[in-house]
Amino acid sequence: MVVFIMPECPYCGKWFKTNKGLQQHISKSHSIKTPFGGRMIDPTTIDPIGKMERRAERAKKRKKKGFSLW
Repeated sequence: MVVFIMPECPYCGKWFKTNKGLQQHISKSHSIKTPFGGRMIDPTTIDPIGKMERRAERAKKRKKKGFSLW
């Protein structure tokens, strides 16, 4: 049995099909341009409550389907 783990955004909890999609999301949604030409994480885009809600919703769906990894 092959278990495919989808990458999850560490800032908002959104899941992506590929690591490239995750990196694009982080660079476009969670970072801002600095005056010196670089980029840094924007702390206003971090959503820990939304992340917890998404995890709870996924766990609820998983339990409803009867799927468990252990």
